[in-house]
Amino acid sequence: MSKGRNKLSEVMLATGGNSYIKVALKTIQAFLGIGITRLMFTFELTNKDQNSTGYPMWLGGRVETQARNGSRPYVGRLQPATPQPINVGRFGQEATTQVTLDLTDHQFWLIDENRTGSMVRLFLTFTGHVIIESQYIAVQEVQPLQHDINQSDWLDLIRQAGLKQRIILELEAPDPLAHPELAEALNYYTQAQTRFGEGEWRLCVESIRQSLATLVGKKADDEDQESDVKDAINTARKTQDRLGYEPRRELVRRAAKFMADLGAHPETAETRKPDAYAALMIAGGLLHSFTVQR
Repeated sequence: MSKGRNKLSEVMLATGGNSYIKVALKTIQAFLGIGITRLMFTFELTNKDQNSTGYPMWLGGRVETQARNGSRPYVGRLQPATPQPINVGRFGQEATTQVTLDLTDHQFWLIDENRTGSMVRLFLTFTGHVIIESQYIAVQEVQPLQHDINQSDWLDLIRQAGLKQRIILELEAPDPLAHPELAEALNYYTQAQTRFGEGEWRLCVESIRQSLATLVGKKADDEDQESDVKDAINTARKTQDRLGYEPRRELVRRAAKFMADLGAHPETAETRKPDAYAALMIAGGLLHSFTVQR
């Protein structure tokens, strides 16, 4: 649970003339849905108009977040979670209301990736209206409510939501004219992703096998034996020159191809989902490395 502990977690809303309501963020809670995380914001409202006897209030708004580049991208709308109108009491009296913000899992992790330092900074802009003496009055805020969620509270929200972080690999597609062998390797990798989505674990690994071979202009049937892989690694260890990323990357590709060769030999071992997943992750990283010019 994230609590609004600092003074920036409250804001004054004007309700006409010299009338104001103080809105203070008390807690944020997270609830997991199907592909959606619902954040529940609890606010305490205090009537600051000494001459007021109270009135009904309707409240909503929108949320933005602080990005690393200094921008404030839109996140979503605040929706009422408790019945409205909110019964605002006379001067000094407090009322409590709750609103929600629905985030897709992808949005949640995009916010996480854009943390400034170790915190998440949210900006809440309120919209709504009150009815005073039969007059409809739109609420106006002096400034958005800024709330900083520290690392500990943010991790608490992640745990509350039961979210599991997903690894997303973004591969920069090579120029097929300049690098036809890389384009072919990428095509095989795309086929592997399709097979994985279809639950065809062995065929997924077979496509990875093809991808890793064409990555260096070889044929998939050019298979190494276990001794070949070990000899290549031992030879690298004995070299007097310190190996950089490129020669070590080739050793990783060779070992990964040796593992993926099992996709063509179902008689040797059954290919399971974790095996196919591991092959996808390793090959995806290698493909990305090959597309980046050093």
